[in-house]
Amino acid sequence: MLIIARRCRVGRVASALLCLAALFSALVAVAQPTDATRWYSGTVTLDEGWLQHEGDDLAWARPAFDDSSWKTLDMSELGGAQPGWRWYRLHLKLEPGHQHVHLLIAGGKGTYELYLNGQKADGAELKSMWGVIRPTEEIFIPRDEDNDITIALRTHTPTMYALWHLPLFLTLAIGSPEPIDNERLAMESQRLYAAIPSMAINLMLVLASIAAFALHWSQRARKEYLWLGFYLLLLGISNGLLFCAVAGLVPISVNTLFADPLIYIFTIMQIEFTFSFAGLRVGRIWRAYELVMLPMPILAFVQVMGAISNELYVSLEATVILPAALLLPVLLLVWYRRGNREAGWLILPSLFPAASTALFDVGTASLDTGWGRADFLANPIQVGPIPLQIVDIGDFLFALAIGVVMFFRFTKVSREQARGAAELEAARGIQQRLVPAKLPEVKGYAIEAAYFPAQEVGGDFYQVFSQADGAQLVVVGDVSGKGLKAAMTGTLALGALRALAAEGLGPAAVLIRLNRQQAETQDGGFITCICARVTDQGEVTLANAGHLSPYRNGEELLVSSDLPLGISPEETYEECTFHLEPGDQLTLLSDGVLEATDAKGELFGFERTRAISSQTAGTIAEAALKFGQEDDITVLTLVRARSMVDDVSQIEATAISG
Repeated sequence: MLIIARRCRVGRVASALLCLAALFSALVAVAQPTDATRWYSGTVTLDEGWLQHEGDDLAWARPAFDDSSWKTLDMSELGGAQPGWRWYRLHLKLEPGHQHVHLLIAGGKGTYELYLNGQKADGAELKSMWGVIRPTEEIFIPRDEDNDITIALRTHTPTMYALWHLPLFLTLAIGSPEPIDNERLAMESQRLYAAIPSMAINLMLVLASIAAFALHWSQRARKEYLWLGFYLLLLGISNGLLFCAVAGLVPISVNTLFADPLIYIFTIMQIEFTFSFAGLRVGRIWRAYELVMLPMPILAFVQVMGAISNELYVSLEATVILPAALLLPVLLLVWYRRGNREAGWLILPSLFPAASTALFDVGTASLDTGWGRADFLANPIQVGPIPLQIVDIGDFLFALAIGVVMFFRFTKVSREQARGAAELEAARGIQQRLVPAKLPEVKGYAIEAAYFPAQEVGGDFYQVFSQADGAQLVVVGDVSGKGLKAAMTGTLALGALRALAAEGLGPAAVLIRLNRQQAETQDGGFITCICARVTDQGEVTLANAGHLSPYRNGEELLVSSDLPLGISPEETYEECTFHLEPGDQLTLLSDGVLEATDAKGELFGFERTRAISSQTAGTIAEAALKFGQEDDITVLTLVRARSMVDDVSQIEATAISG
């Protein structure tokens, strides 16, 4: 998708510079005299009459050195710089009493030294390959008393500079101070203006990345905003560094050291964003593809050091990067045709950079091959003083389109979150009915309940209902499913239980009636429920609809466990009766205790549950919670008082909620 296809870019940079040079020549061209001996104002371009020799010898800077065997050349036909040492000499004759003159050189900064009549000029120093900069404009001042000037240029082209196919010199001119300074300003302005569109677009990408991070901050669950933020940030930085190098603001090594390695990283971010936006997991093939890209930045350094050829590296770069540029838009289209509407939103933004890059490459190929019919695709469009490349237009449309897409995506998700928040608030209100904050008092017993939902709204419930004869109906249940639907089902079940308890029915009759009611709803869900009728004399009558068996004094009670509620309307339920002596404890719990799972995948299980079943409800629930919660955890304990004194001290009922 997006901008990565444009990154086989060494030739493109050179083409762009050559286009700018041609454009500038048309703007500032002046009459060209045949020699430099007759001029009174203006500038003279020094292209003809140069002598060239490969190698390096400081003796070649002397004016008297015999250079008659050197090769003659026209500087305007020099082309891209070749690596290695070379000297260039020009003998210039001025009229006696000539005006004050300045020499303008637009050459690769750090690639040459200038000698005027054997004297080294200040401001032109050779640098290592890590410090050289694309051609920039420098002015040098020959001595006024010199009528015959020998200009000697000692050049060394580092491999990195040559890999960019940059010209060693764009302009060499001599003239009066004011015209020369005006020409320097014109060239400098043209160079900097050319970088404005790309720099503005890359700044926009960085700002868009900040906006994406802000979206992720407000919607933490939406990982696509995080991936998009990193993608746009790295893309903006990488392209920004490239065009800073193109504009001559930083050494071209910045591209190799930082911009190029970032290509592979932001491509990985792009893949992660695309899959995350579509709501899909990255498959094995794409994950392997990401792993292939990780060592690629090392190849960039290997190529600069000369271990592999530039042609091989460019081919490898294209081979690695192009699959993402070409296949991700196709993948988005496939997902869209399969019904993934989210993927369809990205199709249009993905086409802008790919299309503009393809058109620019056609134009570049037309220039390189001399075909000529598509040169206009590589030539800049002049908007006032600012040249605009077709790839800049594609990048701008991409940034604009992705901004619109993310705005609508954020708005859509915000509406969904607002709706979900309203549902959650309603569910919380329902939850308070399912798990009361304070249990009613049960004469002669200490009652405690603990509840820890696995999600914000759970499906477990418990309640104590008083009956007309003074007995208490204690129920603990678990609704299948999660969220608001399960909470609503639990609330309806509790409402029915309250009405049935008021009729004075026993546990089995209550479950039979509730089972029929649940089966008639035909919502596909079911409820497990244990129902116990407790008297103040310690008599307990219990029926079980598919729930976990209770524990008495640390031992599991073997009671009949019939079908859960809502599965078969004709199901009947058996009752069992037992007696609680003073000090006895009855423990009712949900399967969230048994199903707690640790990091190794081991279940809390029956043995651990039995071992702690005689402890308080809060202790049991917290033990399961710390072990590793997987489902709602509900525990209710009922302890018969040992005496009236104990009865008074234990009569207060408590409920613990997570």
